[in-house]
Amino acid sequence: MKTVTVVAGILALACAGTVFGAQMKPFLSTYRWGTGGCEKGLYDQWEQWVGGPVWAEDFMPKDAWNKIEGEAWQLGVWSKWRTFAPGRRLVLSVPMLVGPWNRSGPKTGPHAGEPVSLAKGAAGEYDAHFEVLGRNLVKWGLADTIVRLGWEFNGGWYTYRAENEREARDFAKFFRRAVDAMRKADGQKFLFCWNPAMEPHWNYDIEAAWPGDDHVDIIGLDVYDQSWVPDTYPIPKDATREERVARQDRAWKLKTANEKAFGLPWWPAFARRHGNKPLAICEWGVCHRDDGHGGEDDPLYIDRMADFILDPENNVMFHCYFDVGADDGNHQLIPDGKNKICFPESTAAFHKRFAKPGTPAVPPPFKRIW
Repeated sequence: MKTVTVVAGILALACAGTVFGAQMKPFLSTYRWGTGGCEKGLYDQWEQWVGGPVWAEDFMPKDAWNKIEGEAWQLGVWSKWRTFAPGRRLVLSVPMLVGPWNRSGPKTGPHAGEPVSLAKGAAGEYDAHFEVLGRNLVKWGLADTIVRLGWEFNGGWYTYRAENEREARDFAKFFRRAVDAMRKADGQKFLFCWNPAMEPHWNYDIEAAWPGDDHVDIIGLDVYDQSWVPDTYPIPKDATREERVARQDRAWKLKTANEKAFGLPWWPAFARRHGNKPLAICEWGVCHRDDGHGGEDDPLYIDRMADFILDPENNVMFHCYFDVGADDGNHQLIPDGKNKICFPESTAAFHKRFAKPGTPAVPPPFKRIW
């Protein structure tokens, strides 16, 4: 499955509404600090650890319109990485509005100082920026990029957040316009991912934010082992192993797998109702949080996520392990030169479920090979 021809054929089937999970195992992706991590060899290290090609996830800057049009410092790196070896692909997270959370607008670049809004996007005021992005991705040899447009729009923490039904409908219309704008690029083969946060952050009917079956290729979810359900996390420092596992199990059942709270089991049926779209787990990981609301080293979570991802009935196209120690949570499985292995049981469980058989379980030193 390493040739471009086979990969393109599988993706064409997915876009046509064919069940992806029945074709092959879902593609494996990771986030390891974007272009900086790529230039250090952190994505190459992952390929060596799992014994095969991985897709790479990255994020575009959110501070200025020209930054989301695709600049050479970012797309140039991914172009070189993408073409170095077969089987690689870019998953690019693209913000739909730029500037501070209060929507006062970008402080630099085009339209500096002009307030931004989803309504303006829905009216077409920002179409030109997405047209340029589409052309630039093609120019840099990234025509098959998976575009994670306006990810986690329902969470409330981004400038492009949709906090009520009116904003949700504006978001959906804006999403359609951005897709149409990017599809104008000659030679493009983009796939567009509609990606809410899989938390119960819904102040409106989910369908209000749905851009339409013709404008969404993949339904993405972000799923971390964190919980605020009572008697889950924080895990007491003096908890026995049995108590720790019981809390982790409760967090899974009452939060992650809670169908009534838009947990994982809810989404395959939603995807089937919308043209049998494939799912993607665009961000996932075990979690240490400074406030204690992460599950820490949780191999049970890894195994249960693997069960969901690898089950053909769930039609998962790809999944992306968020392998970084971020400010809002540490999810890192393998060292990057700064952090040691923080979750040894989870690291071992992940390698067992997703690595090519026979691949050494001990992560190799990172080294750029492209």
